[in-house]
This record gives sequence, structure tokens and C-alpha cells, in this order.
Amino acid sequence: MAINPTDKILSKWLSHLDSDEGIRIESKSTCNKIFINRNLLGNYVLLMIYDYTKKMYPLSNSNINYTHGPECMPGGIIHLNIISEVLELIHGEFEEIVVNEY
Repeated sequence: MAINPTDKILSKWLSHLDSDEGIRIESKSTCNKIFINRNLLGNYVLLMIYDYTKKMYPLSNSNINYTHGPECMPGGIIHLNIISEVLELIHGEFEEIVVNEY
């Protein structure tokens, strides 16, 4: 478990993920969570569990599936290709985080 890891540490963990591994990121102040896995093609799959309150940054290589419309995203799934986009999304939605590998 790591509390507020640096981008360098997160990048290292993300780049070494296998298809049977994942990372769970939790907010320290709310119950918001992101589960990150990597598929066989090397793309990052993010399962986001929280009420959508902030505007997401435009992500060039993303595919966002909304389950309850664009204003509410419990269980939203996002596919990203680049580690920098994953980090941008994490920092855009969370301030203080706790990271666990699973």
C-alpha cells in the first residue's frame, strides 16, 4: 500500500502490469475508487466507482462508456492507451490517494 505515490512510482507500476494484475486507487477523503487493469493488447482498462462531479479532461485516445448518463458514472469504464493519460485522469479526479496492488 502506498499513500500519495509520486508519478514516477505510479508510472512504474502501470508499465509493469500484466493482464492478471491490477491497481486499486482510493480517495483518502471519500469512497471513490478506480481499479486499473491492462488487457492483452496493452491498453489500460479503468473501472471508476464514484459519483461524477468534476468535468473530465478531453482524452485523445479514450473510449468512455457511461452507464447512467454523462453526469453520473458509478461503474464507468474507460479505455486508455497511454500512461500519461491514466495519470492525468487520476490527478484530475483525486487529490489525496491510497494505492494498492492486487
